[in-house]
Amino acid sequence: MREMRALEMSIQGWSQHAIGAELGISQAAVSKLLKRVEERALRDLSGVVQRQKARQALRLEHIYSESMRAWERSKAESTRRRQRKTQPGPGGSGTTVAEITVEAQHGDPRFLDEARRALADLNKLWGLDAPQRLDLRAARNPFADLTEDQLRELAAQQRALIDLSSALPVDPVLHPRRDPHGD
Repeated sequence: MREMRALEMSIQGWSQHAIGAELGISQAAVSKLLKRVEERALRDLSGVVQRQKARQALRLEHIYSESMRAWERSKAESTRRRQRKTQPGPGGSGTTVAEITVEAQHGDPRFLDEARRALADLNKLWGLDAPQRLDLRAARNPFADLTEDQLRELAAQQRALIDLSSALPVDPVLHPRRDPHGD
């Protein structure tokens, strides 16, 4: 009873000191009491959320399976029956001709689209569509894991490459000299 009264007062905006004074307990006791109530409520709510997610997942899976069954039915061959009269011939009487045609069907893509949407909703429900986290600290500094000695060695290698490239002859076809005067 006291827990519920403390929770009601907290929801109404009362401070923990005021709640303690009203209930005749210390502020620390109010803090512990509210924490206990909130943790119990959180456990209860997380159970409700998980059950609701499971129920929603079952519904989406049903939609997916019904959509796929409808897709398969839409691909079945269709039989069409038709009767037509022929033009009267020289004898003066026409005849009735019955035609039966069987046509292959390509399937209705709307059923596949509905199945795809159900799968997308399932992925969203379970958090499978969330982007992957990227550690920006590692992306900004690719040398973060190197020791001082490794960094010095890498710098020496880069200096050696620069020295080597400056010593190479320049190919006049690939790198023609430009006349600074534009002549």
